[in-house]
Amino acid sequence: MLRRLLFLYISGLSLCMPLTAFGEPEDPLSYYSSHAKTTDEQPSVIKPQSEPTSAVDKKTFLKTSPQATDNGTQTDVSASITKPSQNKAEIKSPVYLIVEPHPEIVTICNEIGNKLGSVSSSDCLDAVFDKPRFYSNKHRPLLEKHFYASPGLVNAPRILFLGGIHGDEYSSVSLSFKWLKILEQNHRGVYDWHFMPLTNPDGLLQKKSTRVNARNVDLNRNFIPSETSVDPIKHWQTYAKKRARYYPGTKPLSEPETQAIHQLINELKPDIIVSVHAPHGILDYDGSITPPQKLGPLRLRQLGTYPGSLGNYGWFVKQTPVMTIELKHAGIMPSKKDIDHMWTDLIRWIKLRTEGDGTLLARKAKTL
Repeated sequence: MLRRLLFLYISGLSLCMPLTAFGEPEDPLSYYSSHAKTTDEQPSVIKPQSEPTSAVDKKTFLKTSPQATDNGTQTDVSASITKPSQNKAEIKSPVYLIVEPHPEIVTICNEIGNKLGSVSSSDCLDAVFDKPRFYSNKHRPLLEKHFYASPGLVNAPRILFLGGIHGDEYSSVSLSFKWLKILEQNHRGVYDWHFMPLTNPDGLLQKKSTRVNARNVDLNRNFIPSETSVDPIKHWQTYAKKRARYYPGTKPLSEPETQAIHQLINELKPDIIVSVHAPHGILDYDGSITPPQKLGPLRLRQLGTYPGSLGNYGWFVKQTPVMTIELKHAGIMPSKKDIDHMWTDLIRWIKLRTEGDGTLLARKAKTL
């Protein structure tokens, strides 16, 4: 079976990478070689592929990467695997580590590749997701990828990124994978990112994708509501008129998917939560830190929060700002230009809201 090779020239990076790589550039896309030039492209329709893709290779190569120390130098994280020559001039070959992808990750990457025309099985597996620890109702793994900040940056801002909480919003999943790939290629350790690109795999991976999960619960109404909120069930019975798409479940956190997000928030203590949705074509925000006025083509329009929603829970219960990106179309990807501009604006806003001494985003609220 074919093997995919993911490798990094450890010695080359040690010799060539400038120290400025450990700071965010003025233009956040300037390091993104594959995204440095943007062109207007026709949006791609996200749809199930007509024929299943071939099985993903069951072996891959894990990239090793240099890490920054607190004095700005770099260390070889593969030293425990193989000890390179002390003479850098003698290092001529890359170091490879063969790893076996977790079989559950191989399975769900195949499912995603067969479902979405804009995310292939290889795209999914190339992300080298962490070992599964959270699962959906149907025991599909909730994919996670943690991009750690450099060890010397104790107070590096922490961002929790969530996609696909509604299974029929294909573009939110696809965009999450696009941005995850950009970060995979260009992470400099300035921020601490935790990606969960598909939080509702059961909803997406049904024959006919649904907003709700396998137990017909709208996961974005299944979080703990604030003390002043209307009870989610009463709100669903009255305001939502018992529409099945918005059913909040029998009680908050009744679903394994929302339990996983709840645990992640408690573990990571993120300074900002970014959640991608569709198809309202706006930027929503809950929090006291000044929000961005736009992300690419999306303009700020704060809609308020629904009882049991992530925005209501994140800000009013956990005091963590929540940015909700509402793409314009659920089944059509934004153009490459818009994808890049949204990412650029997001990075610039995080940089703007982060003081030079590494003060956390959440702590800045008191000084704004």
